[in-house]
Amino acid sequence: MKTIAVLTDFSGRAENAAGYSLHLAKKIKANILLYNAFIVPADTPMAGQVAWPVTDYEDIKRDTEKGLAKLGKKLETELKLAHKPGAFIPKINYECEEGLIANHIAALEENKDIIMFVMATHGSDEISAFMFGNNCRQVIDSATIPVLIVPEHIKAGKIGKFVFATDITYSDVQYIKSLAGLAKQLSAGIVVTNINPDNPLNSEHDAAARLFMEDIAKEVDYDHISYQSISNSSVKKGLEWLIENVKFEILVMVHRKSSFFELLFRSSMTKRIADRTDIPLLVYPYPVASIPTF
Repeated sequence: MKTIAVLTDFSGRAENAAGYSLHLAKKIKANILLYNAFIVPADTPMAGQVAWPVTDYEDIKRDTEKGLAKLGKKLETELKLAHKPGAFIPKINYECEEGLIANHIAALEENKDIIMFVMATHGSDEISAFMFGNNCRQVIDSATIPVLIVPEHIKAGKIGKFVFATDITYSDVQYIKSLAGLAKQLSAGIVVTNINPDNPLNSEHDAAARLFMEDIAKEVDYDHISYQSISNSSVKKGLEWLIENVKFEILVMVHRKSSFFELLFRSSMTKRIADRTDIPLLVYPYPVASIPTF
């Protein structure tokens, strides 16, 4: 049974991401796996002369499992309150392991039922064992399946439109085909967007975009796909314009070197998207032996 793995640190933002995942799971008929990677303080170096107290591994694991069970019960209660006769009811399971979350991604992916990881954007207002280091980026770097990053205050609701940001790379056609499998289940549209530095558009770029969309029409069996070119000499500013002026629910990018995605993570755009309450980011891995499907 296909499963969404929710990577949680028990923070409020992570709990919100779990609720968002539950809404998505109901729509695409998937189960939920709540997962936490915990740190044993005795194994964690500290700055200065102060040492962590020796804490028993089993005690921490037991407390973590209690926290996961509590979160699972809360989600199950939400399911019962919102349940409609005949609607799909996701099963909720949980697991935990010691160590950094990025170190467990490969093991989690051995479960071929898992189709997506979901995690919350991290904030600076509290320290979490789950978020030591840049775990958000580390998970994206490690994963071979899509990772959905959910901003802190977003509320689960209808997903009516995805925006797929592309530099018109042919391999993106197969990623759009994968995304169409998800969009169909949500009755959502896909807007393929390219930020073009030439203003006005030159004929070479226009021809490349037209061929790209023709390839999509041939290879992707989904009618609700459109194209929008944004003319801007700066990809960063083009992305900012996109977020401010186009109404959509999820931004989709491929984690490819020298792409929009790399520019996003090198710039303040990461924080811009993380701070917005209405723009989750779905990241596809690249390269992979096979592009994940929904």
